[in-house]
Amino acid sequence: MSTTMKNTRTTGEPPQGAKPEDIEKHIERTRADLGDTVEALQHKLDVRSQARERMAAMRDRAGSMATSVKAQATRPATMIAAGATVVVGGVVGAVAWKRRH
Repeated sequence: MSTTMKNTRTTGEPPQGAKPEDIEKHIERTRADLGDTVEALQHKLDVRSQARERMAAMRDRAGSMATSVKAQATRPATMIAAGATVVVGGVVGAVAWKRRH
């Protein structure tokens, strides 16, 4: 199925004084345009396939976002920051525990 519409649509009538082979080409173009229009209308009316396409697009976006987050989380700077946070939290907890006991 064609997902883009052609910009060159045929008009209702072939040009004045057209030769028979020009008329036949005009008829073929008109049929092709009509077929594209029917396909586009069928696609618009097929709610189930549109929903599947949207779900696939959302799934792809979620997958790429997960990959991006994973790449960000495994960067050395991020890992160092996470480790430093754990160390600082441990020191603060140890100091707080020491003051209470």
